[in-house]
Amino acid sequence: MDQHPPSPWSEGCSLIVLTGGASRRLGRDKATTHVGGRPLVRRLLADVPADVPVVLVGEQVDELSPAVLMTREDPPGSGPLAGIGAGVAQVGTPFVGVLAADMPFALPVVSGALARLTDARDEVGAMVPVDPAGVGQMLCAAYRTDALRSALAAVGPLAGRPVRALRPELAVMEWPMPADALADVDTTQELAAARIRAAEEVSEMQDWVDAVRGALDVDVAVDIDAILDVARDAAHNVDRPAAPVTTYLLGAAVAAGADPVAAAATVGELARTWSPSSE
Repeated sequence: MDQHPPSPWSEGCSLIVLTGGASRRLGRDKATTHVGGRPLVRRLLADVPADVPVVLVGEQVDELSPAVLMTREDPPGSGPLAGIGAGVAQVGTPFVGVLAADMPFALPVVSGALARLTDARDEVGAMVPVDPAGVGQMLCAAYRTDALRSALAAVGPLAGRPVRALRPELAVMEWPMPADALADVDTTQELAAARIRAAEEVSEMQDWVDAVRGALDVDVAVDIDAILDVARDAAHNVDRPAAPVTTYLLGAAVAAGADPVAAAATVGELARTWSPSSE
């Protein structure tokens, strides 16, 4: 007997991942911020089967599979509803999941929503999880593609419109979900909580770090995500070879007694605001 039932992703489903947003409260690009040793967007996509069509809406993200189709809302920065519109224009399957990239633990929710929607009556246009406060999470939901397109057309111009504008145009079915399944990363406090939660998961990166610590007999705490974010900031804002040198200097500062969190924040801010003296 087959012990592994078919994944809901195999039932004619695509996935739209929204990476846009100003990230004003977090102060950095959320999609490429590290949680559990990987940028948020890569963390999400790692668990999507390779044969599932994926549309990423937002700024270009490096080192993703060539199979991921990238597009942008028009105009750029005009909000998640415009992002959904840009994404669904690239979808060719009867069902589509929509997920904001700043929800690092929510991919199973979207997968479950798709499974429920494919079994639902034809008139149900969307399957939307509801958080404990009673708020429907339409950026972590499943849609019938045709129903979503019709709803977007009924809303009219999408730029700057809230996602909740879709609600009156769709036949929505809801079901409650716990807060931790829908956790997002909007603030530094939420980022810290997500990193703590992700650190409890077994990862190849953590195994490697532990092996290196043992080989070098280094008894020091290692904040993988903070180090990777510093490396990213140095590579993107200074020069790619600056990344390993910067993280080496960060380690040297911590070895000399600097507080790891404060040192990482200082170097990260320096890199993000760096302006070469030749300019």
